[in-house]
Amino acid sequence: MNEPSVFNTHNKTMPITNRHKGRGGGSHEQFHNVYGMCMIEASLEGMKRANPHKRPFLLSRSNFLGGQRYAATWTGDNTSDWTHLGLSIPMILNLSLSGQPFSGPDIGGFFDEADADLFARWIGFGALLPFARGHTHEGTNPHEPYAFGEKTEKTSRLALNRRYKLILFYYTLFRRASITGLPVVSPLFFIDPKDQNLRKEDRAFMIGEDVLVIVDIYN
Repeated sequence: MNEPSVFNTHNKTMPITNRHKGRGGGSHEQFHNVYGMCMIEASLEGMKRANPHKRPFLLSRSNFLGGQRYAATWTGDNTSDWTHLGLSIPMILNLSLSGQPFSGPDIGGFFDEADADLFARWIGFGALLPFARGHTHEGTNPHEPYAFGEKTEKTSRLALNRRYKLILFYYTLFRRASITGLPVVSPLFFIDPKDQNLRKEDRAFMIGEDVLVIVDIYN
């Protein structure tokens, strides 16, 4: 949570008037997300020095333009409800269009309690997003797939197996993204930029140019 987070303030971060000296200097209002990017840049460099023969992995919920070179991005604390399930699709698409190809939400929601139907629907498409993980807040009910019963466990297994069947395809798309900047998942208007109706569609996405994912976001 490298924004940085300061939980005992009304805006959950340091005062916007705080000054930063690096990168030309400025107020925290300017550096709030840049601070997170600088942290993951330094962390990546340290990991490479400490383990030069291993591939590093970093995850951040605070990032800035160019930060995709250092870490994956998750969308931060969401809620276990159908509204946030639906919002996770346009959030990832917007991040993808903003140059952050390796991103994803907390599948199942972070706050509150997911039920079996919500979790099954979420992991059904969430497993196909560039970054896919289940996550929840301390004190909530378990969000492991098996905790919701046999039916949801079966759905989760199918979803995760589907991702692994496509894993070489994902590797190809990530390689392309690192070279060209094209997103791993993209909005439907990439199919036909002239079709204005596709620009309004945020319940579906493309994986590369070959896989169309359509999501029922309603309970």
